[in-house]
This record gives sequence, C-alpha cells and structure tokens, in this order.
Amino acid sequence: MKKLIMDNSKILVANMVKMTLQAQKDVLLNPKNITRMLTLLRRLQQSFRLMVGVPDYPTYLDHMRNHHPDLEPMDEKTFFRYCVDARYPGKGGLKRCPC
Repeated sequence: MKKLIMDNSKILVANMVKMTLQAQKDVLLNPKNITRMLTLLRRLQQSFRLMVGVPDYPTYLDHMRNHHPDLEPMDEKTFFRYCVDARYPGKGGLKRCPC
C-alpha cells in the first residue's frame, strides 16, 4: 500500500513538473532566464557545500586571481587539505569525529 502511494505521488509530481514546463516554455527557454537559472543553481550548490563544510575551490581561484595575481594558487587537493586542517586543528589533522 505504501509503495503504491509513493509511486502515485512520484507520478503526480512528474506530471506537475511536466505541465509547468509546458505552460512556461517561452519564459523558461528565454536565454536571459537560462543564464539567471544557471547562476541561481551555481549559488545554491555553493551554499549547500558551505553548509556541510565543503569549501568552494572555484571561488578561491577567483579570489586569488583578482586579489593576489602575483601568488600561485594551491592545487585542489592541497586546498581541501588546508581547509580540513583549519577547521579541525590538532596534531595530525582529522583522526576522529570532532563532535
């Protein structure tokens, strides 16, 4: 019974999305709005990553390029290691849960 309700709700959501996309086709497919939606998605992705403690490497690269052009930025692996060590200071880095 539960599975039937879940399947029906998935179908209902899929149909709602489909009908919304069909009704708003002109607005959604406007190049100006596509750019805005992509920007929104990038910012949401950045926000979610920051909420769970994952630093944003592209933002770091932009900052280094704009504010410190004379310095060479860290590679991605070194950047993440630096962020983990900064978040969880101690001898040897993260060995156990910090909770």
